[in-house]
Amino acid sequence: GLRMLSAAMKGGFRSAAGIARAMTTASKPGFFELRQYDIKPACINDWVSETKKAGSVRANMFNTDGSRFLGVWRSEIGGNLNRVHHLYHYADYDARDKVRKAAANPQGDWADYLKVVKPWMDVQSSSAFVEATSTLTQCGLPGALNWSPPSEGKGQVAYEMRVYQLQLGYSRVPDFLKLYGSGLPDKLNVDKTGASQLVTLLYSDSGPMNKVVELWRHETMERGIESRVASRGADKWKAAIAGIAGHADTFENTFMRPVVGPWC
Repeated sequence: GLRMLSAAMKGGFRSAAGIARAMTTASKPGFFELRQYDIKPACINDWVSETKKAGSVRANMFNTDGSRFLGVWRSEIGGNLNRVHHLYHYADYDARDKVRKAAANPQGDWADYLKVVKPWMDVQSSSAFVEATSTLTQCGLPGALNWSPPSEGKGQVAYEMRVYQLQLGYSRVPDFLKLYGSGLPDKLNVDKTGASQLVTLLYSDSGPMNKVVELWRHETMERGIESRVASRGADKWKAAIAGIAGHADTFENTFMRPVVGPWC
């Protein structure tokens, strides 16, 4: 809709063709790739600055008929403070192969950008995820490909990545999603702050298996805490989390600041 078009414009999709490409992958469930880079501490601010300037270059590279660039974030608190996070959607692995091949043989502005930033990068990692779209839909949420941020911010926006590492076993992720879906509507109903939105819920398909990731957008970090406190009044949500605890080995969260992309 119009909100998605507006968000695409923010991410550097300045032409009609670019906007159309940004929306194409919504027709297939596909998968998401989360790429995380550890930047040399002395270089993190420079990396962020150059990446912001090259936002439209990245959008043009990764928004194709089978792929979509969703955003880059920088860790703010929780975990490695010199880590940056990229999120992309691909219609399938063939589409990813095509896009990554082009990205690995850079030309023009993309080559100039990589020449500057690559020496600042220490470690790169990548994982593939599938969205739990049916769980989100049952809770009245659009999912990542149909979500767009509010048009007006009320402060310094923060995103929160909440990561569950579940125990081994084929039933762990389905059991998690069943529990999560049973409690989430109660959580959303009880929280009247209006501070937070669940952007997506993902589970791993490559990389560390049985990993589940929530991505939330908060008006500010403080408002995110207010939302969290409000949700503690949701009895069904608390019961769901108690059940999830029996399936999880670890849980961690990271607050992040958006660097560039349609969700900034």
